[in-house]
Amino acid sequence: MAADEKSAMTPDDDAEVKPKLTLREKLCYGVGMLTGPMMIDVLGIYCNVFLVEVAQIPPLFVSAIVFTSRFWDVIANLIVAKLIDKTNTRWGRMMPWVLGAGILLVPVYFLLWYVPDLGTNGKVAYYFVLYLAMVLLQTSHNVPYRTLAMYMSEDPKERDAATLFRSLFEMVAIVAGVAIHGQIVAAFDPRLEQCKNITNGNSTVTSHSLEKAETGYLVAAGSLCGVAILATAAVVFGVRERKDIVQEHADAPDEPFMKSMKEAITFRPNVDCLVVSFCFEMAMLTLEGTSALFVQYSLDLVDHVQNVLLVFVISVVFFMPVIDVLVEKFGKRKTFMVSSLVSIPLYIACQFLPARSVAATYPVVILLGFIGASPVFIPWTMVTDVVDDYRVKTGKQLDTIFFSLSLFAFRLAAAVALGLTAIALKIGGYITGYCVQPAEVGFTLRLLMSVVPTGLTLIGLVFLWRYPITTERQQRNKVALEEMKKAKNQEEFKNGNLLANGEKQQRQRLLQIDSIIDDIDESVRDTDYDGDFALSSDVDLSHLEDSARDTDYETDFGLASDVDLTLLKNCKETTL
Repeated sequence: MAADEKSAMTPDDDAEVKPKLTLREKLCYGVGMLTGPMMIDVLGIYCNVFLVEVAQIPPLFVSAIVFTSRFWDVIANLIVAKLIDKTNTRWGRMMPWVLGAGILLVPVYFLLWYVPDLGTNGKVAYYFVLYLAMVLLQTSHNVPYRTLAMYMSEDPKERDAATLFRSLFEMVAIVAGVAIHGQIVAAFDPRLEQCKNITNGNSTVTSHSLEKAETGYLVAAGSLCGVAILATAAVVFGVRERKDIVQEHADAPDEPFMKSMKEAITFRPNVDCLVVSFCFEMAMLTLEGTSALFVQYSLDLVDHVQNVLLVFVISVVFFMPVIDVLVEKFGKRKTFMVSSLVSIPLYIACQFLPARSVAATYPVVILLGFIGASPVFIPWTMVTDVVDDYRVKTGKQLDTIFFSLSLFAFRLAAAVALGLTAIALKIGGYITGYCVQPAEVGFTLRLLMSVVPTGLTLIGLVFLWRYPITTERQQRNKVALEEMKKAKNQEEFKNGNLLANGEKQQRQRLLQIDSIIDDIDESVRDTDYDGDFALSSDVDLSHLEDSARDTDYETDFGLASDVDLTLLKNCKETTL
């Protein structure tokens, strides 16, 4: 390149205009929820029933397996976050984890639904090891998969759009997982129909259908494994992890992991975000985990259980784009606060819903789906804002740590919600395996559907009010990050690093041109110029050279014209 052209070059010229995320990328990113997250949803709903009734493991051991796995999840988050933070390959930082964990999840998940002939102690050890492996692999997939949004785009709006698709498919994953697994198991397991034929509530399930039930669980697991493989392929081949963003993280100075973890945990916006995520997620999970029993035993609408759950999930999916529009117009905090305030009367309404009233039940369920869209979608967009805010304050990018902490808050909320529901039902007199429950159980379920979510929502609103990242601060952070990037480019430009990077790209393009010229050279050697064109080769190449001199290579091909002419001259000499 000529000297005057070099002098005219600025750091801003080196930065390419980054395109917006395509619809295909957003869809493929969202489809990733049909892997590990869908498997965990199905495990959360069916695993206890499977272990107790099909695998014939005592409930005490089942509780030990589940709660030990929750504790292991905490350790796994720390281990995985540290390993991901050190990852930097030619395929990116997040994608190798998404692919590797996505593949390994399949056999582990399938084996979880197999009942080995090992006796009680052997089966306890078998499921204990597999459940811990499942949690580790799920964390290894979920943390990088959710963090991947930070590496798809630097634009907060584009990241929020990708998060919206992921949240939509999160609900699709619940529906698809429950539908596929539930329908297949129901087809193989006749025990599920027994309660419809029982009127006295004292029936117990025989062991005659256990083998069919085991087969049904394995077929269902195999079906979901096939879906997970396709979903993993969609993410790997349909989503692009931006190498320039990966490089920015790789160029950052290394710090002790525990020091970074401590800074992230004590960062004020992150503390508020974690408490908000925990409270609202626990409220939603208490609703989801209790709703089926609530409809069956409190409202006495046993024939409407599946329909009510389906209407709720469809309402969440339908209203999520509406919440996104409201967030765009009014901001995340205002939208979240208003929808949360609206939810409180709906929770209280669950306490007083009349039994056997279909007309009163479905409108409340639809409205609960509307307010349920906010805690499913908004908290994860808040995490990306926290990452940006921390980077503006400190100059450090701890995206993996922030996302692993948020994932831990959600997992902790799930564990506490599960434990609270189990304890409440035990106190209320719930009898496992009975089709008719005492009246106290119905009252307990009403409390779980009303009082518990209301209290958690009020606590969450306090911390949501404290949450300092407003829309204005988010915009200031965006501008500040752009200025930081420009300043970094200017510094590299002064030190010659930016120019070296440009020359490296130029050499790569020249290698491609060399390959093309080799092909032309071979073709020219085999050409009879006098016979085919009645012209001498030196005349043709002379015209070719004249034409090359008149071509604006920088505009047309992105290459320096003097370099191109040199290559053409070399081609001419080789041909002659």
